[in-house]
Amino acid sequence: MRLKGAALKRDQISVDKSIKALSAAALSVLFFSSLASAEIGEALVLCKHNKSVRTLRIETLSDQRCKAVYTKSGVDQTIGSSQNHNSCEEFVAGVRKTLEDAKWNCREVKEARTSMIAPEAE
Repeated sequence: MRLKGAALKRDQISVDKSIKALSAAALSVLFFSSLASAEIGEALVLCKHNKSVRTLRIETLSDQRCKAVYTKSGVDQTIGSSQNHNSCEEFVAGVRKTLEDAKWNCREVKEARTSMIAPEAE
């Protein structure tokens, strides 16, 4: 009976790991689909550290002003705005440097795509 209980426990751990992996993949899809639908302008920087993700982007506003946006834990925060696009790039570059100095890995993203996750066949 002990052997059967141990096998069930291993199976439950495997299921738990699969659920966690699927949840992480689904969050990634949701994250990138929100990016794809947002006006991301010319610049999008994706920074990762362990399992955390932060983004930096420049949005062009209707009056041709720009704003630099920092996203942490899914919450957008405007870190600067200007009439001059170069100023918005400097805001993004400054925060990016701060993150990279803190051992975050940052890279520019040219496009974001979404995909559907198909359930595994049993």
